[in-house]
Amino acid sequence: MAVMLALASALYLWLGDSHEGMILGIALIPVLGVDVVMEARSRKALKKLASAVAPIASVIREGAQLEIPSAEIVPGDLLVIREGDVLHADGIVTVAANLTVDESQLTGESEPRDKIADTGEQSQFYAGSLVIAGHGFGEVTATGQSTRFGEIARLIAQADTTTTPLQRETSKIARYLVMFAIVLAACIFLVLVARSAPPSRAFLYAVSLAMSAVSEEFVLVFSLFLSLGAWRLAKIGVLVRRLASVETLGSTTVICLDKTGTLTAGTYTLSSHQTLWPDVSENDLLEAAVLACEENPQDPIEKAIIAHCSSLNVNPEELHSRWSLVRDYDFDPRGKHMSHVWASTDDSRAEARIVAKGAIEGVLQHCRLTAEERQEAHAANATLAASGMRVLAVAGRVFVAPWAGKESYCANDIAGASNDTRQQVERDLELYGLLAFHDPLRTEVPQAVAECQSARIRLKIITGDHPLTAHAIAEAAGIVHRDDLIFSGPELAQMDQEHFEQAAREAAIFARVTPAQKYAIVDALVRAGEVVAMTGDGINDAPALRRAHIGVAMGQRGTEAARAAAALVLLGDDFSALVATVREGRRVYSNIQRAFRYLIGFKFMLVGLALLAPLSGMPLLLLPVDLVWLELIVHPVSALCFEGDPGPEDIMRRPPRDPAASIIAPGAILGPALSSAILTMGAFLLFITHLEAGEAYARGVAIALVIVGSLLLVWAEIAGAPWWRAPLPRSLRFWAVCGGGLVSLMAAMWIPEIAALVQIAPISLADWGVLIGISVASVIWRTVGKRAGTRALQLKVNAGRNDKAHSPPPIRLNGRR
Repeated sequence: MAVMLALASALYLWLGDSHEGMILGIALIPVLGVDVVMEARSRKALKKLASAVAPIASVIREGAQLEIPSAEIVPGDLLVIREGDVLHADGIVTVAANLTVDESQLTGESEPRDKIADTGEQSQFYAGSLVIAGHGFGEVTATGQSTRFGEIARLIAQADTTTTPLQRETSKIARYLVMFAIVLAACIFLVLVARSAPPSRAFLYAVSLAMSAVSEEFVLVFSLFLSLGAWRLAKIGVLVRRLASVETLGSTTVICLDKTGTLTAGTYTLSSHQTLWPDVSENDLLEAAVLACEENPQDPIEKAIIAHCSSLNVNPEELHSRWSLVRDYDFDPRGKHMSHVWASTDDSRAEARIVAKGAIEGVLQHCRLTAEERQEAHAANATLAASGMRVLAVAGRVFVAPWAGKESYCANDIAGASNDTRQQVERDLELYGLLAFHDPLRTEVPQAVAECQSARIRLKIITGDHPLTAHAIAEAAGIVHRDDLIFSGPELAQMDQEHFEQAAREAAIFARVTPAQKYAIVDALVRAGEVVAMTGDGINDAPALRRAHIGVAMGQRGTEAARAAAALVLLGDDFSALVATVREGRRVYSNIQRAFRYLIGFKFMLVGLALLAPLSGMPLLLLPVDLVWLELIVHPVSALCFEGDPGPEDIMRRPPRDPAASIIAPGAILGPALSSAILTMGAFLLFITHLEAGEAYARGVAIALVIVGSLLLVWAEIAGAPWWRAPLPRSLRFWAVCGGGLVSLMAAMWIPEIAALVQIAPISLADWGVLIGISVASVIWRTVGKRAGTRALQLKVNAGRNDKAHSPPPIRLNGRR
């Protein structure tokens, strides 16, 4: 548009019309100003959003631990390294406890590397690495572009970024309209020259036509709506790390949920403990439970264990004074358990003990029990799990330390020999009992689940908990599921690929799943054509979060690895916020569609009016200055009126949109096309029938119809229902923008200086009545088009139901339907 204005201005000056040339040159300021203001608003929102999602690092400065943005890390800082962190600097490990780091992004080596303090190469860590396990401290030696990762980052920054389908479609629409404008302009230039029109005047006509067709508003609307949608989500505690995910939300068909902290509050209380055998006392169980925890626990479950045991007079400090931790076995993702080996601090007792806690299936694999005892343990676990409790089994054994009689010993002595494996150490355990934790369902979850399911979005629970626990939570939350389609990780592992994919599509509850199975479930859904959103918080969730169309990380419990892999971050770990995000995504997409439909209708009208006049041998209906005036109206209308609209009331009762569908379906163009045709022909007929009253008067009638009709089109798009029955818009923005357009029309007619500038004249009351009647007639067709579209959709739905009634029966899964 700016290029066309500059060409028209230069052409007027060349023709000696300095007045028009200067006006068009000055008009560049407001035309570009609207774009600049909208762009600035968008960038401001995104800048605030970027600062909100900036990664945080923990450092020790002057003896105090501080949380700072990773960009503020400087060489010399003492970096706190914790499991789940993504390192943001190069440095040297000074203190390490079971510290294991994944450096595959830098080195390509798949195996994690252990880090040991002050051991040369093995003590060095690098930015971009992922802390798999353990914790420690490290002195920062390099940051930013000085790190190894900084070199990779520079290469990434130089690479082309991929675009989303909606981005590509928006660019395609704008590109086609530009090409259309150029072709039309060239054709009209040749036609007029062939009719002996002066080349300069023919070129002016061509430029005017091109100005009416160029549609930079499409790109403006797209970028502005997405960025402001992301900013609104930030206000409700949802941080958008990838802007394109806002558009994808509107087409989400499946949401895969982690139970803990998403559906539940994530605040564990150890509500009961249960011994299973007469020879195991309550004190034995509680002491073993304490020793199965870290000495300084950070995990919420371990904190709940310590609090519960302390309330029953089992003192952790006293226990730790009698037992010294000599080996810490990390959490085993297969057996879903962890264990600690302790040595007695009494030199007179050569005694050690191992304690383990975790899922009953994994713990029982290491216990010495009869078949009846195992059955009894599983029954007790099932009773607690069925009430929605998370249940952990606690087991252990006491044995004679192999270092008896030695003046000194090492950790390997505890196992009896240096080559003993973890499996050998965790053998012949005695099952002490069960711990039952209560994690209450969030109060807002049932309503959010109902809203999500009314939007035709299927919910699936994927958890590491017991199947009965997951089922109880699904029942309480109201998640639609089939009781005969609840699968555990071991069941999934036994399926072939066909049955696995069928289970992933049909089942709604998956329990005791491994990280690899979680990824496989998401992958199967994506390949089945679903648009998948997935929540996660751990390191092992990162691959599945990446595979999902929309990865959603937990802001409070989530590791930085999960947040880095996700497109959205829920600051409050709240599922209802995710549902609000889906609603916002649908609203943004709906408003983009409305704005695009309005722009298409408006642009077709301008092109038609700019084309009809010269082809029919009439004076120009729309002068370049008039086109600038109309652009100054359509810019804020398209960018502000639709962006602030709350969207249709039934937006969360509609099925998810097809991501492969065009943003403007052919049927959806019918309304704008008919409205545009009516306004175009009406304005042109008014123009030619009033030319005898003067060109200025005829142009005034036509432009008044264009402005009034286009503003009524805005109302028709926003109303959704038949516009005459819809309530008046309550948005102050709508009335300010539309009122501004009408005020500009009145000013152009009644202020002589402005009237002379745009070359229009005041019109009679009778002509006002005529043009308002034509405007009303143009929007009546919108209702007809919508009713026809609704009828077609209903026929399609009915046809789909008939097809489904004759579909083949589903395959069976392990004997289940």
